Amino acid sequence: MRLSQSSRVGGAGLLALVATYGIGRLAYGLFVPTFREEFGLSVDALGFAASAAQTGYLAAIVATGALTARFGARVPVVSGCLLLAVGAALTALAPGPLLLVVGVTAAGTSAGGAWAPFSDAVASQVPSPERRRALALVNAGSPAGLLIASALMLVAGDRWRAVWWGFAALGLLAATASWRVLAPGTMDGGVDRGRTGMAWFLNARSARLYVVALGISVSSGAYFTYAPDTAQDAGLASWIGPAMWAILGAAGVSVGAFGGGISHRFGLRGPLAATLVLVGVSSVALLAAPGSTLAALGSAALFGVGFTTAFALLVIWSQQVFQDRPSTGFTMTLVFIAAGFIVGPSLFGVLAAHVGRSFALLAAATPALLVALVPPARRDHLEPHDRW
Repeated sequence: MRLSQSSRVGGAGLLALVATYGIGRLAYGLFVPTFREEFGLSVDALGFAASAAQTGYLAAIVATGALTARFGARVPVVSGCLLLAVGAALTALAPGPLLLVVGVTAAGTSAGGAWAPFSDAVASQVPSPERRRALALVNAGSPAGLLIASALMLVAGDRWRAVWWGFAALGLLAATASWRVLAPGTMDGGVDRGRTGMAWFLNARSARLYVVALGISVSSGAYFTYAPDTAQDAGLASWIGPAMWAILGAAGVSVGAFGGGISHRFGLRGPLAATLVLVGVSSVALLAAPGSTLAALGSAALFGVGFTTAFALLVIWSQQVFQDRPSTGFTMTLVFIAAGFIVGPSLFGVLAAHVGRSFALLAAATPALLVALVPPARRDHLEPHDRW
């Protein structure tokens, strides 16, 4: 059976994001309790380590923009997947905190090469009626990676180094798939042509997008780094982290993969506001019922649906704002996303260490709830029942 272009490109993107984004960038929080115990690291030190990985991710985004324009999507995506494999291997080998931080940073950096180039790949290789579906499929790689990471963690138990070797193998698999599917060379179809100025990047339409991207990322960065550790610190068993991530991933994949259809059926504004509220409420749920298994698992489910669907909608929104140069525009959006993921873990870690986790959880929830009040510009709404 021959797969459609949306399935081929979207599937390759899903696998690349499973490795680089879901595992390399987001699965770190699953291992925070283990790293804290094995390497004797404090809560705020672990937060700064997570922020170091996000800083590497931000640097990779900048490099990826230039690489994509020069070589097309294949080079940065394959490079990102290989970097994940190297970072995961270093983490698995780490005898102490220094090599651990190097490995985690390399793994987190890898995601900077994978996401934005698929905006160009989809625009170039997928027929227009299928593009929203392909983009949503790519975005589903994030929760799918968390689902895989949590499943491996549950099977491996205390053998966390074996899990990271598994991550390295997934990086190599994703690199191979991306090399086979993505077209070599720069993209066709008039993508990323012409000069851009500051007014193209920053205007009334894009400013709304950037504010929302920053707000959800501050909340999400804190949640991904500390949610399992917070639940375990409240007295729950060590299996709660992998269980939360499994539910988060399953819930995210089950809904987020249909982000394109959701925007087609209901538009952007309503679904985006609703998913942002879910992201904020997920942190509040951990605060409302500390030590409750049901609350911890419910929080993860809410976050999985909210995070995955909201980011799928952000990708589609970015495509609306930057229709003529999707990868360049989305790269700028990713800068704000990366900034939020840098701020979130460090801010939560400092607040948790010096003020308390309760206040830190409220602070983590607030940005996502506030930006839920910021709608897309009218011309970017994608009114319900728009044609593809």
